[in-house]
This record gives sequence, structure tokens and C-alpha cells, in this order.
Amino acid sequence: MRLTTYILFLSLSPLFSKGQTVHLDSNRIVYKGTVNIDHLSKDEIYTRARNAIASTMKGEKQTIIYEDSSNTMITAKGSIKLSSPYPIIKKVEYILELSIGDGKYKYRIDSVQIKQVERGGKTSIISSQKLVEGMDESGPVSANTEKQVNEIDMVFQKLLDLLKEHIGEANRPNDSPEAKSSVSMSFQPYYFCKQLCSLTHIAIL
Repeated sequence: MRLTTYILFLSLSPLFSKGQTVHLDSNRIVYKGTVNIDHLSKDEIYTRARNAIASTMKGEKQTIIYEDSSNTMITAKGSIKLSSPYPIIKKVEYILELSIGDGKYKYRIDSVQIKQVERGGKTSIISSQKLVEGMDESGPVSANTEKQVNEIDMVFQKLLDLLKEHIGEANRPNDSPEAKSSVSMSFQPYYFCKQLCSLTHIAIL
């Protein structure tokens, strides 16, 4: 499915001719999809989703959680630090929305933008639309934009993978102790998880 989507984008947009695979919708960065977890009810998925966000983003000083009355929606505002020269602090900010039902949840990452702060200087915001437009430039501008967009794709893919594993795999029915141990080990703070845990701010709206 992912290969099919990539080929479709390749045929429709020159932005993919350089090999980057960031997801686009209406010329902006958007990630969306459905994850099926047949063995779990809506309430179980909702509880696990809340715990997954708290676990993945652990290390933050504050996490604000709002529970809707039907346990079908979680909306979170987050940010992840990107690589940048020392004089600049650069983060990607985004909105994560989880729509939850019996045996599945839908995710959507939208409202993506770059917040760039010069140490002791000004702050600037770059929308994902501007980033996409930068791919049409030539020379160093295009190369730098492509590198940044690919980094954004990497961190979003890792975030979605961590959420999927934490929600769907932990404590499956009839899991053996070895399987449970394996799942637990997958969430030890290896490099990327450590990056998310220490550099991401998230508030559930």
C-alpha cells in the first residue's frame, strides 16, 4: 500500500522525483490513515492511546488530557526538535488527531509548521506549504529544504510507529511472558524514542 501511494504521488507531482516520501495533501504536509486492531474495543483503544501518548512523550513537565464523553477522539498539539546549527533552535509543530472506534483508530497529522528561533534573536514560522514550495527552488535552497522535509518525514513515521506498537501490541490476548517482554523491550529509550521523549512538547486538547 505504501509503495502504491508513493508511485501515485510520483506520477502526479515532481516533488517526489528526488526520492523523498513526505505525505502531501492539498500541497501541504499531512499524514493520515487507519490502523485496525481487531482484538480491542473502542474503550480499550482509547485508554491505550492516552497511555501511548503519555509514554511516548514522557519527560515533559506537563501533559494536559481532555476526555470526551464518548471516548472517540483525542487531539494533541506537539512539537519535535529538528537538527540545526547551534545559533538556531528549530522545531516542527503539528496537530495529531486520533479518531477511535471498535477495533480501529484513524490518525491525522496536520497543521504542520516549522518554528525557528535564533538564540537571542527573532522567531519565525514557516508553514508546510512554504516548505513544499521550497522544493521547487533550485540549488542550495532546494537541497536544504529536501533534507529538512525528509527529517520531518522520519520523525512522523517513527512517532506513528511507536503509537501503533504501543496501542496495538502491548498485552495482546494470550501473549506469552516472552512476547510481553519483547513488547516491553521495544519501548526502551533507544535513540529516537529518547529524542521524542526529551524534545517533544505535547498537550491533548
